[in-house]
Amino acid sequence: MTTTLVRDAGPLSDAPVVTQDAWQALAQAKTAEQLCQAWLPALCDLIGGVQAGLLLLEDTSGSFVPAALWPMEAELLYLREVAEEALTSRRGVVRKMDAGSAHFAYPLDSNGHLIGVVILDLCVAHDAAMTQAVRVLHWGAGWLINLFSQRTVLEQAGRLERSAALLDLALAVLSEADFRQASLSVVNQLARRFDCHQVMLGLEKGKSIRVEAVSHSAWFDDKTNLMHLASVAMNETFDQRARVVLPEPESGPPLLTVAHRQYADESGSKAVCSVPLEVGNRLIGVWLLERDHPFSEEELGTIETLALSLSPILGLKLDAQENLLQHTRRSAAHTLRLLTDSSRPGMKLLALLLALGLVISAVFTIDHRVAAQAVVEGAVQRVAVAPFQGYVQQAPARAGDVVRGGQVLAVLEDKDLQLERVRWEAELEVAQRKEQEAMSKGDRVELRLASAQASQARAQLDLAREKLARVNVVAPFDGIVVKGDLSQQLGSPVELGKVLFEIAPLDSWRVILKVDDRDIGFVQAGMPGQLVLTSLPDQSYDFHVSKITPVAIAEDGLNYFRVEARLNGVAPSVRPNMEGVAKVTVGQRSLLWIWTHRFADWIRLTYWRWMP
Repeated sequence: MTTTLVRDAGPLSDAPVVTQDAWQALAQAKTAEQLCQAWLPALCDLIGGVQAGLLLLEDTSGSFVPAALWPMEAELLYLREVAEEALTSRRGVVRKMDAGSAHFAYPLDSNGHLIGVVILDLCVAHDAAMTQAVRVLHWGAGWLINLFSQRTVLEQAGRLERSAALLDLALAVLSEADFRQASLSVVNQLARRFDCHQVMLGLEKGKSIRVEAVSHSAWFDDKTNLMHLASVAMNETFDQRARVVLPEPESGPPLLTVAHRQYADESGSKAVCSVPLEVGNRLIGVWLLERDHPFSEEELGTIETLALSLSPILGLKLDAQENLLQHTRRSAAHTLRLLTDSSRPGMKLLALLLALGLVISAVFTIDHRVAAQAVVEGAVQRVAVAPFQGYVQQAPARAGDVVRGGQVLAVLEDKDLQLERVRWEAELEVAQRKEQEAMSKGDRVELRLASAQASQARAQLDLAREKLARVNVVAPFDGIVVKGDLSQQLGSPVELGKVLFEIAPLDSWRVILKVDDRDIGFVQAGMPGQLVLTSLPDQSYDFHVSKITPVAIAEDGLNYFRVEARLNGVAPSVRPNMEGVAKVTVGQRSLLWIWTHRFADWIRLTYWRWMP
C-alpha cells in the first residue's frame, strides 16, 4: 500500500453511518463470494458519496475478475482504465473528473502478492473528503486482506496435513515386504485418517473387482452376501472409472449409484465413497470407504489425491509378486489395448506395417541358401620330397611362390655323392681288371668272382649317378608353392622321403565347406552356390557341390560336415588356404520360413525330447 495518498484528515467519526442491512449481510456471509458481495456495499456506505464500486479478485488462472459490484445494476466499464493502471503499477491511482467526481483504484496486496483491486467512483467536494475516503478504504481493505491471508494460512495448513498423510501412507506401503501386508496397512491407516468404521481394497481380476483387503481384519470370507455387495459396488466404480459418493453431491456429473445404495442399506453405513486406483490407463483396483457421517468436499479431494499418488506404488507392489504367466498375460493385454484404443497412432501404424511385412514375408519366396565357412584348396596337390638323406645347400623357393614345371625348388649337398661315385668307379675298374686277368688265365672261379664284383660296383655307380641327377628338387608342374620354406634351414639334414614342398595348380581349385549338421539335410551334390572370400569381399565366385563327406567334425561345440565343391571357371586371384563364406542354393522358400525354421525345428526337437 502506498502512503502518498494518505494525508491528515479528521477522525473516522465524520464518516457516514453504515446501514444495518449492510452489516447484517456481512455478518451472515457464509462463503467467500457472499462475503465479498456484502463487504463492498458496506464499504461504500461507510465512505459515503460513492456513486459506484467494483471489487476485482484474482482467480485460479491468474486473471482478475469481478467478485462484487455496487450497485448491482450499474454498468462499470468506464472504470476499466483506472483499474488496469492500478494493477500494472501496484499503487493507488486517483483520477479527478469533472463536476467534483473522482475515480479511485486501491490495490490489495498480501505479503507482496497482488490479490485484487477496489475501484470506486467518488463524489468529493474537497481534498479533505478524499483523504477521509482513502483512510476508510485503507481500513476496510486491510480487513479484507487479513481475511484472505488467514484463508491462505488455512489452505497451506491443509496442504501440509494432506502431504503428511500422503507421506505416512507411502512409507507404510513401501515398508511392507509384499502386496498383502501393504494393502492391509493402507486400508487401516485410511480408516483412522477419515474416521471410517471400515475401508476395503478391491483388485481387478478378469475385468471385475474382487475384495482383497478389509481394514481391522486379517481374514474375511469373500463369499458372504455383504462382501458380494461390496464387490458389486466396486465394480460399479470400476465400470464408470469415476469416484462415486453417497450421499450424492449437488454438483458433478450424474453417476450410477444403484449398487452403492444397495450396499449402504445392507451395511447400515450413512456415507459411502469409492475411488478408482489408476496407473496410467490401467485401473488396478478400487477403494471403498464407509462411515456414519457424510464426506466433505475437502476430504473427498484428499482421498482422490491419495489414490492418485499411491496407485503407482501399489501397482509396483502388485506387479512384483506376479509370476511369469501372469506377467506375460498382463503385458499381452496391455499391448492389445494399445493397439485397439484411440491413443498412440504412431504405434498402431508401426504394428500395421509389421503385420503387412509378415504377410508379405509369408507369401514372397526367394532362394533359400545355406551358409557355411569355407576354405580354398587346390584341386590336385603334389609334394616334393627329399630323394635321399642329405643336407640342404640352396632353397630358392618358398611357400607362396608361383613356379613353372621343372623349376628348381631346392638343391641338396652332392659332395658325398661325388666321392661315392668316384669310389665306385674305381671299384668297377679294379673288378674289370681282375675279370680280364682271370679270363686270360682261364680260371673260371676267379672269373666268376671278378664278374660279380664288377656287377656290384656297376650297380652302386648307377645308384650314385641317379642320386646326383636328383640333387635338384624341381616343381612337377606349373603351380604355386602351398607349403614349404627351407631358406632358414640351409645346411640342415633331411631324411629320405621327407616332404619339402607342397604344390597346387593355379587353374583348378576346390572349396571345402563346413556345413552345420542342422543344414546338411538340405545340401545335395550338384547344387550351385557362391563364395565370397575374406580377402576379396568385393568379388564372388560360382561353384557347384561335388561331394558330401558323411563324417561329422566337432568344432567349437558344434558338429560340421565336410562338403567339397568345385569353382566354375578360372579364378586367377584365388590362392590356396583363403577363407570366406560360401552359400549353397538349396531351393525356393518363403522369407518367413527362412527366418523362423531354425526356431521351429528347435521347438520340434524339444517337444520330442520331453514327450513321454
